[in-house]
Amino acid sequence: MIKRLLENYHRRKILLQERGLFFYLFNNKGYILLIVLIISAFMVAMTSDFFLKTHTYISYIKRLKSDISAEFLAISGFEIAKAVLEVDKLGLSKSFMPNLNSDRGIDSYKDIWALNFPELPIDDYTLKIEIVDENSKINVSSLANDRVEKSPYYNMVQRLLTSMGLPLDIADALVDWVDPDDVRFPYGAETSSYYFNLSPPYTAKNGAMDSVDELLLVKGITPEIYYGLGGGNFGMERNLVEDNKGDVEIPAYKIGEIIKKELDERDGDRNKSKPIGREKSRRLSDYLTVYGQWSDFTDESNKININTASYRVLSALSDYMSDDVVSDIIVNRQLEPFQSTSEIANFIKNFDDIKNLISVKSYIFRIKIIVKSSDSFCSSVYYYDRENKKILYCSTGH
Repeated sequence: MIKRLLENYHRRKILLQERGLFFYLFNNKGYILLIVLIISAFMVAMTSDFFLKTHTYISYIKRLKSDISAEFLAISGFEIAKAVLEVDKLGLSKSFMPNLNSDRGIDSYKDIWALNFPELPIDDYTLKIEIVDENSKINVSSLANDRVEKSPYYNMVQRLLTSMGLPLDIADALVDWVDPDDVRFPYGAETSSYYFNLSPPYTAKNGAMDSVDELLLVKGITPEIYYGLGGGNFGMERNLVEDNKGDVEIPAYKIGEIIKKELDERDGDRNKSKPIGREKSRRLSDYLTVYGQWSDFTDESNKININTASYRVLSALSDYMSDDVVSDIIVNRQLEPFQSTSEIANFIKNFDDIKNLISVKSYIFRIKIIVKSSDSFCSSVYYYDRENKKILYCSTGH
């Protein structure tokens, strides 16, 4: 037995030496089987990896298709929103709902664009449109320009900051951010004295802002302050309300039975007067905008619409805007929108000081479109100049 094993060993050794490794392996049945098993295992591994990658790519393509469909629906939603604004501009709102304002010279929460539109079901998606008046806010891009060191809107920003318990230094920093020079305001910040020393360094805008998110770059405006999550007298204010818009719900007979039940549940509240007060939101973008005319602060596009301005913004218009005065203005505009700015002369003592800073008409709107489905989400925001039919800024996220 041992002798036979040794003979086989010597025979394989001689074959290996004379004819090489490959001849030896491919002419030996045991080793051929081993090679087949190795190759089979390799093929199984390759096939599994192929199917896994194929499944991943297919899932990705499906998600991409769904996201692209959502984006196109968002674009369609934007076109619908533009049509709504155009209907309002042409004074055709009453042809849709008889109780809406159709006066082309004013904009208010009784206009068709201000309605709380329900979600619209479209195939496997839902489409939600929200339109906000940017002229209801203070335009911080108009705080200063190449001809004016600081505009009257600077004082409004100071009052807004004071009411929220935030540092007044922020107002100076905003002036330095938009003014064209490198001379620091008393408590502000310029490129050479502050922004170049940051890591990473950057420069002040020295002009009109492109996006309200730019506020996060301004000295003193932390994410906590910008998003209204803290700072100042956060948590100490009392009797806050969601908004002071009045009733902006769409009557059930206009949107069908699909949401009638939801509106019926609100009938009890509909006839009750909603409380008036400072808004719960402390997010700066709810009260500050960056769109208008930078080179001329007196331009109509910078003026604040008293029919849509929030409680906080109305309070910031003047030192004489007490809580009682602001509440009276809101109560009156909810009953009937102001037809002209002179109508509030009876409410405040220094009307002449602000008469050129306020309006009853709006020009710039924020349009937010949300598209949702079971496997996709798309949110698009447009800042739209209705007068010039121009998109000032847009962003899309998934």
